[in-house]
Amino acid sequence: MINFRFHLVSLIAVFLALGLGILVGSTVVDQVVVDRLDREIQSVRHDSSAVNNTNNELKGQMSQLQDYLNKSSAYIVDGRLTADPVAVVAAKGVSTGTVKATVDMLRQAGAEVPGVLWLDTKWSLADTRDLQALADTTDASGNATAVRTVALRQFVHRLAALPRTAKKKAPPDVIAMLRSKGFLNYSDGSNASLADFPASSPRVLVITGPDSQLSTTPTVANLVSSLAAAKIPTVVAEAYDANAGSGSAPARAATLQAVRGDRTLSKSVSTVDDVELVQGQVATALALEQVADGQVGHYGYGKGAAAPLPDHS
Repeated sequence: MINFRFHLVSLIAVFLALGLGILVGSTVVDQVVVDRLDREIQSVRHDSSAVNNTNNELKGQMSQLQDYLNKSSAYIVDGRLTADPVAVVAAKGVSTGTVKATVDMLRQAGAEVPGVLWLDTKWSLADTRDLQALADTTDASGNATAVRTVALRQFVHRLAALPRTAKKKAPPDVIAMLRSKGFLNYSDGSNASLADFPASSPRVLVITGPDSQLSTTPTVANLVSSLAAAKIPTVVAEAYDANAGSGSAPARAATLQAVRGDRTLSKSVSTVDDVELVQGQVATALALEQVADGQVGHYGYGKGAAAPLPDHS
């Protein structure tokens, strides 16, 4: 007869068997899993090492290509703008290093660049005192839009003007007046060079970008429109910065869409959307050469660009 002790011993035996089975089974499974994971880790390490080696090789090739481009750029632009006067106007906030490198490229091309005229944030006319100061300087009247438009037209007229003759009484220099009121700043040149500029019909390079402190105003767009209306050969270049702003990276060429997206301006004003790169600086020099002959183009890598570089054959 089966008694309670038999039941107890049987139950204990069953539980011991289950425990032993689980222990043995888990040991075998764990080892299999560990071995598999180890093989996968080794495979990933091998693949990662291969990718890193490939990336290093590509970085080396990129560095060599960039070095080649840097050294050959002077030969590409050599003689393209010999003795051609070029006014460089940049919006405050744009990289000074990029602007200086672009000016150096233009000078290597032979251009006569007196320096860089910087559009100050005062052009936003957010302060009524700035509006009044600009109105007084240019004898303009009306609201901010009207005063800004008149001032920019006078500025464009001054850029296009031939040097004054000694026989005529020199009128007030608009550039000098705007500088004295803080609307323009000047760098990378002498005051004498600026006073004597231009010696002949000039070309104008306007540099803007997502870092421009005037990007929320129509200042640059109005300036370009005034240059086009005066039939001055003009190139607008964007110094792109992927880190501009606090949100996601801005789209390349976004600051050029006022020109590229305008049916009239896009046919009379050339644009370059990568002037922060040496290839963009080369493109700018070539575009300035060609726009004076009526060849308008849009270059770079952003929306609306037709090619990285103008055809310089």
